[in-house]
Amino acid sequence: TANVILGVAFGLPGIVVDTHVLRVSERLGLTKNRDPVKVEFDLQELVPRSEWTNFSFLLVFHGRYLCNARKPRCYECLLRPECEFFQKAPSTLKK
Repeated sequence: TANVILGVAFGLPGIVVDTHVLRVSERLGLTKNRDPVKVEFDLQELVPRSEWTNFSFLLVFHGRYLCNARKPRCYECLLRPECEFFQKAPSTLKK
């Protein structure tokens, strides 16, 4: 997205909302929205502007490697205590 280019190439802060950021943000309870633009605005309210790009990349990596769409690895995640998805998840994810 444009925010990736702005953040990486020009050092300008921006929230990147891809499928991973959308999923992780929703699961953690950071947003109730599904529209990427609304999610971007929600996250901008929660995260200091200077950290927008780094925060986005952290959520992308978290979504790719731990908080997968089909088989989330909740049992390995340090965010479990704060995660709305984990609190409601079936016991099979809590092992």
